Amino acid sequence: MQRTQSPVEPSRNPLQPVFDLMQGGDAGAICERYQISRDELEKRLHAYQESRRQMALADQIGTEKVGRNEPCPCGSGRKFKKCCLPKQEEMRKAIPADQLQELEEKQRLRERLEKDVQNGFDLLFAQDFSKARQFAQRLLDTHPEDDRLHDIMVIASIAVEDYDGAFHICRSRWQIAQEEKEFYQENGYHKREGTDRTQLVYFYSPSTWLEKFWISQRARTYQKDYPPKDDERLRNLVGNLKIANDVKRFPARQDEGYEARKQALEPVLTQIARAGEAAIPYLLPLTYNFSWAGLFVPDLLAACGTDTSIRLLGELSMFRFPFFAHKCLSNLEKFNDRAVMQIKEILQNDPAFDELKVGLISVLGNIRTGESFQLLCVVTEHPNPYVVNWAAEALGRHKNPDALPYLNRARERLGALSKIAGAIKDLVAGN
Repeated sequence: MQRTQSPVEPSRNPLQPVFDLMQGGDAGAICERYQISRDELEKRLHAYQESRRQMALADQIGTEKVGRNEPCPCGSGRKFKKCCLPKQEEMRKAIPADQLQELEEKQRLRERLEKDVQNGFDLLFAQDFSKARQFAQRLLDTHPEDDRLHDIMVIASIAVEDYDGAFHICRSRWQIAQEEKEFYQENGYHKREGTDRTQLVYFYSPSTWLEKFWISQRARTYQKDYPPKDDERLRNLVGNLKIANDVKRFPARQDEGYEARKQALEPVLTQIARAGEAAIPYLLPLTYNFSWAGLFVPDLLAACGTDTSIRLLGELSMFRFPFFAHKCLSNLEKFNDRAVMQIKEILQNDPAFDELKVGLISVLGNIRTGESFQLLCVVTEHPNPYVVNWAAEALGRHKNPDALPYLNRARERLGALSKIAGAIKDLVAGN
């Protein structure tokens, strides 16, 4: 984890406080951080929302598929006829015929693309991965900046074990996502969309691609570090876990669905657990795309109880799949000091993925040892406010007053982030 002593400066981008607020930031802390008043923050938020409504209106002007009594596409929550329909009708009258024709053609292209994207994901659901890749690649020739198509390519590539291909796509799209986010915040439109917004684009957030980048990077690494030893029995045993993905056989969902699948597959799970680390090469590929079968992997790794399996639980938790990541982290906590040793190593490596390590940071707050405390103190000096926020909350759970100097320095550097202020308050109250 890197350290920084850079002071907080007012943002050069007037919309940055708005973006922070929309991401769940505390309004008071944001105003203090960017040295603006509450009224000014509200004005910027209103201006941003209005600009987005105008853009939505322009996007919809080429279509008449929105019913008068349906919700307005601008997102206001009001009926179309009571919101943007009158404005749209006025705009249509004012727009020259050739420009209106261009808008209508763009809308038709967008609607056609939406159907094509859905067809691509349908191919994935049908597990026709080769066809899904070919289909997505063909669409990318004409729509190279649609991240949904790149996503289809990644999922299909991982499914057929083309981890190098998935890795290169994810790394490229992550870099593009960062570039587009910075450009959008500075200019109010996407760079690859063009100033006239003629190009159809669909970008995922940098954090979304960062997660996919980490998964593909791990898949490529694990393929080299944990090659299968051609154990047909183990291969078949682990393959039997995919029965859990049959939603017709197991219609129950969430916790109930997991328990039903676990009970049905208990004999198979027991045999795999007895195999110990020998099963790891066959288990890991189940985790690269979210599935019911993959949810069994954290418990099976924990049953191994080796340093290797503990390390894998930490790395897999960074995949951040719902429920799966929670199972990884909860199993990790059971190893106490041994888990702290592995978490320390993970925190020190691959700094580009630090944002994905906040779950591991939270685990350090539940394992209250001197080593975990010192690790958290170091993380409070991290340059990413999001990471520092999690470290502050975890430190607060240690109830150790020695954390106060670190938390105060973090608050001075980053502003009165809610979790930092809360952690300080808890420590002071407890002493």
